[in-house]
Amino acid sequence: MKNKFVKIISKPKLVIPVFAVIGIICVVFGYNRIGKAPVVNINSVAKDQNIIASGSNIDLSFPKSGRVAQVLISNGEIVHKGEVLAKLSAPDSEGAVNQAKGALELAEAQYASLNSQYASTKKQQDTIVQNAYNTLLSSGLEATPDRQDKNAPIISGAYTCGKEGSYEIAPYPSSDSDTGYSFNYSGLESGIAGVKYDSSVSLGKCGLQVKFTNGNTINPNTKWTINIPNTKSAGYIANKNAYDLAVENRDKILSDLSFNIGTDSNTSVAKAQVNAARGAYEAALGSYSNNVIISPADGTINFIDENLKVGQSVNPNKTVISITTK
Repeated sequence: MKNKFVKIISKPKLVIPVFAVIGIICVVFGYNRIGKAPVVNINSVAKDQNIIASGSNIDLSFPKSGRVAQVLISNGEIVHKGEVLAKLSAPDSEGAVNQAKGALELAEAQYASLNSQYASTKKQQDTIVQNAYNTLLSSGLEATPDRQDKNAPIISGAYTCGKEGSYEIAPYPSSDSDTGYSFNYSGLESGIAGVKYDSSVSLGKCGLQVKFTNGNTINPNTKWTINIPNTKSAGYIANKNAYDLAVENRDKILSDLSFNIGTDSNTSVAKAQVNAARGAYEAALGSYSNNVIISPADGTINFIDENLKVGQSVNPNKTVISITTK
């Protein structure tokens, strides 16, 4: 993996746009946080306060010492499960939670940006490959007779159906055409069309057209084959090489991007960064939870320690709140 990473960063045309996007995200994210007080989502904090249950009574305490910042209940008050009852002053812990949360959001934004870039790049590269393939299929097309015949129909247009194969054209006398001839075609498509000398007629619905030369006799016994692609055309080798190169470039570019995005944390740098940031955030939440008492059940407050007042210090593992459950 180390060799792959070194290989990627040695390509500035690939790396610079990626890190430019990441840099912009970092600046915007950082700017949005300047001058803002940290805000902790209490509902997402782990419930690590000490709980002692005895019958219908639940005693609650802080697992650490500290100075009381908030007491949000009073004696006899009805409380509900998940409700915050009291908090210790913990600016450092709150800051650590919000810093970790910011790092997680940034890692997720970077991962989303890389996925968006991958999708955009893949679409662009697929278009390049498809255009090269269409050129390969459409270039130098000609009708080859099954017997000696100089009145070859002229093939024009761009083949758009993206399927290799062949057409077979079989002219025959017909009163339905101004020239007295029509032709059947079969193979990649099938149907009937009238022979024209002054203009081309459609050969099916894949973009090709056929025109017979005026003044030459049409032999109804001759069948003409149009091979797609025409491997005998003068430009076939060059077009085939261009198509193969387009496929190779697409696969290489997408492979390089996949190294950062990947499909799991073992192969994805960006995904591993998200997982690491999420772990740090959860650890920060766990640490902060030591500063909060949250009601573990519905009930009524029956006891509040007299020292549980804003600004007062509390000792660890000492019951400061009791709840009578319903």
